[in-house]
Amino acid sequence: MARILYGLCGEGLGHASRSRILINHLKKNHEIRIVAGGKAYDFLSREFDHVEEIESPRFIYEGNDVKLFHSILVMLYKTIASTPFSFLKVRKIIKEFKPDLLVTDADPISHFAARFSKVKRMSIDNPQVLLHREYEVTFREFVSWFVLMIALKISLFGADRYIIYDFFDEQVDNPRVLFLKPLVQDGILKQRPKYGDHVFVYQTSLSTEFIFEILKKIDETFVIYGFNKDLVDGNLTFRRFNEDDFYRDISNAKAVIANGGFTVLSEALYLKKPIFSLPIENQFEQILNGKFVEKLGAGVYHMKLKENDLKNFLNNLDYYKENLKSYSPGNQEKILKRIEEEIQTLLSSNSKTQN
Repeated sequence: MARILYGLCGEGLGHASRSRILINHLKKNHEIRIVAGGKAYDFLSREFDHVEEIESPRFIYEGNDVKLFHSILVMLYKTIASTPFSFLKVRKIIKEFKPDLLVTDADPISHFAARFSKVKRMSIDNPQVLLHREYEVTFREFVSWFVLMIALKISLFGADRYIIYDFFDEQVDNPRVLFLKPLVQDGILKQRPKYGDHVFVYQTSLSTEFIFEILKKIDETFVIYGFNKDLVDGNLTFRRFNEDDFYRDISNAKAVIANGGFTVLSEALYLKKPIFSLPIENQFEQILNGKFVEKLGAGVYHMKLKENDLKNFLNNLDYYKENLKSYSPGNQEKILKRIEEEIQTLLSSNSKTQN
């Protein structure tokens, strides 16, 4: 049994929901302490003991757009005003808990605290894919790409091992980097997916309400999550979030319309659902996820919803379903076992933690 400190980014709930799966697996054989910020702290503290709140960098949104300049200013302010207190808090936890390993899902504070304390560090997340996969960046995307690249390079520099959740199987020639397929919730694993009569829609930005006028023009039934209401409006059925209903509706959908969030796209791919992705503007991680969906032949991505684009997508579902037949989501038990093996290998190694 090892003592593991687990640090989480608080940006959205994707990191937290995915880490919940891994933490539940690890705590069977290890002693776990968790530090998290933002929504991740609220989410995990309801399920696990020994969860401490820390500051967590996150983007500032206005509607369906990341305000890059505002986000940078706020992050700089937080770095000066709040991050030192969280850093010292984590250092104190490390001193008392004496972890053998830090596992971090995109959290820089715990990473640097462990680095200063000479604790071995393993990064397990999906944003690191930006540093290790090949892709194209357009002129319009350059600023959001550059900001995110710099943040990733600085925040998790020098980890002893990088495990990256990714849609592709190809590995890279770097002994510290391992790509694994994404973890998905048990509720998804239990489904027996079929192609039903509705299109599943998941959006979290109120500024996307304009898409409803477009959806009403399409001769399809749309089941919509993300707006915290139960309502039927013509061919639009809104539902409040409930895990069982959510998993059932996405598993029985003929297609999925979602932003570029990694978690929902991972679930859609696992269920082999054609994807129409609408990434948040200036959030390059989401844009890249959309690009990868297209590269897989599993669907399309567009920065704006247009009626003709959606109609073309829906008219070509058979093409995307055929491509999805060859997509392998991986075996979750084997993925978790491989992570455990990597942890054991790192813990047993005599290599010095990089400083």
